[in-house]
Amino acid sequence: MSQLRQDPVTCQWVAIATERAKRPMSFMRSARAGASITQPDAECPFCAGHESETPPELMAIRPSGGEANRPGWLVRVVPNLFPAFTPSNAPALVKEQGIYQVMDGIGAHEVVILSPSHTADLGTLSQPSLLVVIQTYIARYQVNCARSNLQYLMIISNNGKEAGASLAHPHSQLFGLPIIPPAVQCEIDGVARYRDASGRCVYCEIIRFEVASGERVVYSNDDFLVYCPFASRLPFESSIIPRWHASHFEAMSDAQQRSFADAVHQLTSRLSHGLGDPPYNLYIHTAPCHAGPDIDYHWHLELLPRLTIQAGFEWGSGIMINTSTPEAAAEFLRDVEVGEWSTAG
Repeated sequence: MSQLRQDPVTCQWVAIATERAKRPMSFMRSARAGASITQPDAECPFCAGHESETPPELMAIRPSGGEANRPGWLVRVVPNLFPAFTPSNAPALVKEQGIYQVMDGIGAHEVVILSPSHTADLGTLSQPSLLVVIQTYIARYQVNCARSNLQYLMIISNNGKEAGASLAHPHSQLFGLPIIPPAVQCEIDGVARYRDASGRCVYCEIIRFEVASGERVVYSNDDFLVYCPFASRLPFESSIIPRWHASHFEAMSDAQQRSFADAVHQLTSRLSHGLGDPPYNLYIHTAPCHAGPDIDYHWHLELLPRLTIQAGFEWGSGIMINTSTPEAAAEFLRDVEVGEWSTAG
């Protein structure tokens, strides 16, 4: 079983998950040196027809029906074969080890296979296909949020080997945690601090300022703003945020889900066309599992292209050095031609 360990000085939690080292290419010198992760379709466990090569599916979208763990699916969800957090209904209890605190790494770790196509990605999926992906994300959020021993759920996508992807086939991952991640807690605390000082939501203020300014806006529709944050940590860092005050990702209406699919497509396709399909990490920050609808928070998506390398200063100081202004990045992405989005399934 994996384990969570807490540093007694910084109070930061670290996941120790030795099972993850059994993944293909882990610790291989060629992988670190830049070897490709592209697998031929015949060798890919996520491709249609290879369902027996994954653990039994937890969920699948099959428009025409059909048998579980067989072809015919649009999106498929399976347990991660090398989980960072161990599925269990047991309570996650903090234990003392001398001066240290540890916790069993109880949680959830699922793989959302985005398409039966080996060469698809978020930027190339059709409107109906991307909407099905988002509906699947929400369904898995709702199932896992019902577990009393989970405090937080996070959806992530790693695009490219440099961003940590070990398989080329398009997929996302859902992590269920028995703690609230420090990055999210920091945001929640920041919202509360700004509210106490001004009486207003800091994210709503950011949206109003960015829309009025326009210089960091990449794209917007009626429900979502796509922009490069003022204090971007990396070149072409981008965010998608609801234009209404919304705390829970999984509470979107059907119309809002369609708008979100449009925003995700616009961002990922502009990056792909403009920067030659760069490696990136994408994740969704939302309210904790058992937080009520009145929690003062604003869910959002963050996308971090991996175009530069963090070195000693960044690791030692915790301060990122960005070699590109967010204003220039947003202007570049606004001008990228992405073509018409396919409405075919």
